[in-house]
Amino acid sequence: MKPSLLFVKMPMNQDLILCEFERRIVYEDADLLVIDKPAGWPIHGDRHHPSERTLLALVLRYLPESDCQPAFAQRLDKDTSGLILLAKTRSAIQSLNRQLKLKKICKTYFALLVGEIRPKGSIRLALQKQMDRKRWLARMTPVRRGGIFAQTHYRRLELFAFKAEKFSFVEARPLTGRTHQLRAHFAAVGCPIVGDDLYGEAGLNQQLSRELGVQRQMLHASVLEFTHPVTQESVRFEALLPADFAGVLRKLRSLSSAFAIE
Repeated sequence: MKPSLLFVKMPMNQDLILCEFERRIVYEDADLLVIDKPAGWPIHGDRHHPSERTLLALVLRYLPESDCQPAFAQRLDKDTSGLILLAKTRSAIQSLNRQLKLKKICKTYFALLVGEIRPKGSIRLALQKQMDRKRWLARMTPVRRGGIFAQTHYRRLELFAFKAEKFSFVEARPLTGRTHQLRAHFAAVGCPIVGDDLYGEAGLNQQLSRELGVQRQMLHASVLEFTHPVTQESVRFEALLPADFAGVLRKLRSLSSAFAIE
């Protein structure tokens, strides 16, 4: 796999931000906008991120004024890179919402996990939002009763042995679109995503930052497949691994005892 884009901190200068945003447009027509979001860019504002320095703010600056508020068809966490889909018209919003409910939008992710996960499988665990009161952060926790149904298919692409740890490079396809679904599911089976301090081990992540150059959670939204809301054609978009993710894999391949691709 060839690297594409770097982990990027959102620049302060508004013109530079918009220029960088335009570089990351993968596809655009009258109804849709597909963006290859870099890690480090939040989608919406919150108490940690001013609303004027978000992907939504850039979209509103970029698009001409309209009586229809554009809407994202899925969410990506701030430190997750990859493809995100935005509807620009009411009819597109309605069509994509229907496809989401019917699970007709197919999303494929690449993730690097701590530990040796089984070669392939399906994780079916209901999730419920709970507060981590030590850090005052919300996280999704697997529950037996209540919660929201969530399911993730995955297959292992490579397995690495590095020092005392093993690492699994996987392709994951969430059948549902719950908050933090992949992060919570992989952590629940004992294989948290590398670089994810909320669901993994901060101490190990600090070590991997020094030794492998891990800067953030190793999660990338690589493929989007859906039916175009107007033409009704099947469309597919792909974003190559960003340079920071590809660099970590390259170091693992060179420094570790790598097993054969499954």
